[in-house]
Amino acid sequence: MQRLLSLREAIEALASSHDDSDLYDRYAWVYASDDGPLRDARFYLSCNADEEEAITDELGEDMPAFAVTHRLRHYLEAATFADVLLVQKQQQPLSALEDYAVALAHYHDQDAFLDRGGFYSGECAANAPLPGISRELFAEYDLQLVTCLAEHVGEAARATAALRQINVAQALALCRQLPLSLGVRVTGRERDRIEERFAALSLPLKRTTHRSLAWLPPASVDGDQGG
Repeated sequence: MQRLLSLREAIEALASSHDDSDLYDRYAWVYASDDGPLRDARFYLSCNADEEEAITDELGEDMPAFAVTHRLRHYLEAATFADVLLVQKQQQPLSALEDYAVALAHYHDQDAFLDRGGFYSGECAANAPLPGISRELFAEYDLQLVTCLAEHVGEAARATAALRQINVAQALALCRQLPLSLGVRVTGRERDRIEERFAALSLPLKRTTHRSLAWLPPASVDGDQGG
């Protein structure tokens, strides 16, 4: 459903994608009102289908009818908007909404990423990830096999061997020394693939979520999958 979003909602929508490819599939452009501070602006995230049905506004710009109706302007392509968020997050993983607003406004005005002192020097790339916070813009997941009934050990070993690309004997030894890590900071797509493989064998996994944005409450995103 098309609707206007706050800056926070727009950022959360982009960050809820599984990965870059998923974001590109979902969103094309970010449109924004231009009648005040970015923090107070209203946003619209268009998809490729919206862009294919663009109309021309009173200033001669082609944009989706929804954006024209609400007198919005092109702000940034969705992929670029996400890149700005990521660069800000890499420098300050615990960034608040205002930090992202400043970084976005800087890029929009200067056509350059805001350097907080660690981007262009490459310093931020060497920073260790913070527990509970993803390294990328999108959430990341740790997956573990914590319990496995004796009658399922063989199936678990074969699934583990295929996942880790090791032989079954090695996998069998690992499955007898639980908990077993099956993924560290994997993407949402990889999480689904691994969980589905083991769920088909009635082998639930423990999932730990490294959330995409510091303000998201850990309790709302972490949990064990299955019993």
